[in-house]
Amino acid sequence: MDFSASRRGMEVGRKRQNPPFVVIVIGEVFNASSHPLFPVAPAEELPFALLPVCNTPIIDYILENLAGNGANEIYILLNSESVAPVCQHLQGNRTACSRPGMQGNDLKVEVVASTRKMTSLFDAATQILEQNIVQQNSSFLFVPIDAIASFQNLSDLLETHIQRTMNIKNYAATMLCASVKSLLEDTLHDVLVGELNKQDRAAGSSILERDSTSTVGLNIGAAERRPHTAPEYLPNHLTMFTLEKSTGVVHNMVRLEQDEKLAEAVTMNFRKNESLSVRTDLGPTGYFFCSAGALSLFTFHTVDAHSFFVSLLASQELFGNVFGIQAVTPPMGIIQPINSLRAYIQANIDVCFRRMFPLTRESSFLGDGFRYAVSPHCQSVYLHQKKAEVLSNTCGPSVVVGEQVVVPPNTVIRGTVLGKGVRIGEGSTIIGCVLLDGAVVGRGCFLIRSLIGYNVVLNDKAEVSNSIIGSGCNIGVVPCGSCITDSNSPPKGAVVQDKAIINCEVSQTEEGITGHGGRGKALPRRHVNNIIPTRELFVRDPVPCEASEASDDNDGDDDDDDDSEKTAGFKEAVVELVNQALRNPSHIEHCVFQMRNTRLSFERKNSDLCFIVTERLLTHVLEKHGPSHDPRPVIEAVNGLFGQWCHPFYLEMVTGHDEMQAIMEATCIAVGDRNCLLHLRGPQLLECLYNGCDEELYDERGYCIVSGESLVEFGARVRRLAREREMYADDNEGDTRKEGMLRVAVSCLGFIDGVRAFLEEEEDLQE
Repeated sequence: MDFSASRRGMEVGRKRQNPPFVVIVIGEVFNASSHPLFPVAPAEELPFALLPVCNTPIIDYILENLAGNGANEIYILLNSESVAPVCQHLQGNRTACSRPGMQGNDLKVEVVASTRKMTSLFDAATQILEQNIVQQNSSFLFVPIDAIASFQNLSDLLETHIQRTMNIKNYAATMLCASVKSLLEDTLHDVLVGELNKQDRAAGSSILERDSTSTVGLNIGAAERRPHTAPEYLPNHLTMFTLEKSTGVVHNMVRLEQDEKLAEAVTMNFRKNESLSVRTDLGPTGYFFCSAGALSLFTFHTVDAHSFFVSLLASQELFGNVFGIQAVTPPMGIIQPINSLRAYIQANIDVCFRRMFPLTRESSFLGDGFRYAVSPHCQSVYLHQKKAEVLSNTCGPSVVVGEQVVVPPNTVIRGTVLGKGVRIGEGSTIIGCVLLDGAVVGRGCFLIRSLIGYNVVLNDKAEVSNSIIGSGCNIGVVPCGSCITDSNSPPKGAVVQDKAIINCEVSQTEEGITGHGGRGKALPRRHVNNIIPTRELFVRDPVPCEASEASDDNDGDDDDDDDSEKTAGFKEAVVELVNQALRNPSHIEHCVFQMRNTRLSFERKNSDLCFIVTERLLTHVLEKHGPSHDPRPVIEAVNGLFGQWCHPFYLEMVTGHDEMQAIMEATCIAVGDRNCLLHLRGPQLLECLYNGCDEELYDERGYCIVSGESLVEFGARVRRLAREREMYADDNEGDTRKEGMLRVAVSCLGFIDGVRAFLEEEEDLQE
């Protein structure tokens, strides 16, 4: 699909005009209920676009930076429930560069309401097409809402993208990536300086000390070199790019996962006539330039930007579309994602430290006068011009004191943002937190690395760490002693650690968490995202804890309920890909490639994918042979279909016993209905999986899709489930799918026993 063909018909002699710089801001996060900042944001009272960073909504930072980069038209795409509050905010707020005449740029900002709730990037692309937001043959910039960026050369990057669309056939998009090289260099510098400082302090001097709290003020240069942070536990995946040096066109993109049981070998093909570069230091920023014609390439399983670019690679042979990469390095571009609680707090600190310069806090984006004044005692402490006062000498660095907020004596506040009307009791300590408007903190409280929502009340001596307290919640007290009425036992403050608490009715309040007199309940899922200074990665190896250590023991069932919507979306996407492959078998490998990346986007396991694919293949055969009353041709069709999918799918995706167990369970569930033609043919289906669908593969490794050992393990599990079913028959009524699966599986025990005997005989012969 050639997006540049229409440009070749330009009239000779017509005056050339620069194309408008069009930006589309995706103003929603698609995983709203599971976002790490939920329930504070996104929420009904706080759309993500209005999430404050240093008491200024994130959308203002985005608009300010885009205006400074020469953007002409900005469209903010929102769900219907977010339109009214965002429009109300924008009506009274304009960026400094949006006034007519300034820099010759009259910026147009328009809010676009989605006609349907957006839950993926595909939904956003569909809205852009349906509402005809961009011109057919133009290019535009996709901007995510969950990141603060300070670019200085977006117009140059747009020009590079346009040049590529003109010179490279079928060029669809340019992904903006940030390199971690500079961060690692800064980190190594900090490590070396830290070691020298230790030696100097031991010798009685500290001439290399920097960013000391004893100094008055922080210079910008020192602030830019503040200690960087990184995830304590490595992310689940790493993206490796193979790109052409001269053009930046990506030839291959592989997302690697550290928790894979059997890592798949990565193959690179190099040619003498091409100069290729393999890079693993580039991280996608979420920003990318896109040709309007490429919007038609977004498919329903395009969950995020990564899945879109993967689909471009997968369909390159079919449609010929390509995309490229543009590396963004400081100081030309600094991107701070807001994809976790720690990242959000770090974004606030970065703005205070002027790392996002010129997006500073003392100069308002929006009005003629300053909203904040810099404290005379510390250059990274900002005081609102309306009744903001600091009476404590231990306030700072990196503190924003909002309107009508008084910091009382004997309090310690560092790396914290205080919203409008926040009240703080004496003797409290607040480190690395964000408190939204109206929050009340009692006396003697201790808060660290937490987000406190609107109008939250924390009673005296409360302790909150690494937690999110939803708007309107109340954290009470914990009575001391064995008797609540004992006047000699003063109450203690409630302790909230690693929790996300949401407001609820009084009858639903979990007093064990919020304390006596509290209000709120804990969300079933808590996003554990520990952060350590990056320098630690140079001096020690972080040891990840087991998953059970990072969550409560009672969260398992709640996690399943909370994850049901995401699971349904994953199943729908995979089933559609299987259907595409069934309609056109020559595209099986292409669809499998898409399935692999869909699994990554939905954060699922190989076993989940194998289960869905196996069940769909069997239901397809049953639908096709529905009128038949003879099971023999149906069994033959199953053998043929499994044989067709054996090499392109099962050989690639089945890496261990978990996948094999899922395949056998899906097989039994697919024919679990008593009226199913194959309900009594379970042994033949397992035989097909074991040794009936690919004779060459069976001769090569002793099984086709599932091994004999996994069959024996499945049989042992079925016997255990059958015994439990008999013991707890009254408690297990109603689960028809599980009952049907168990009936079919029990009928296969004879075949499984035969396989076990065969394996034992083989083992005896080898001995």
